[in-house]
Amino acid sequence: MAKLILLSVLIATVALPGAAARDVNPWRGMKKAILWVALFNIAYAYGVLVLVPRYGFG
Repeated sequence: MAKLILLSVLIATVALPGAAARDVNPWRGMKKAILWVALFNIAYAYGVLVLVPRYGFG
């Protein structure tokens, strides 16, 4: 399970900005990329700090 959590960070680092780069407007694409990465980091931190100890994945 820990390997999948680490792999999700790698995938998100490549996939989220790549998806946002398809936007026609470059500034809007950059804003989307920053927002998506920030939201992913918040969700990841919540998962590591709250869900992993609660459900005992480790």
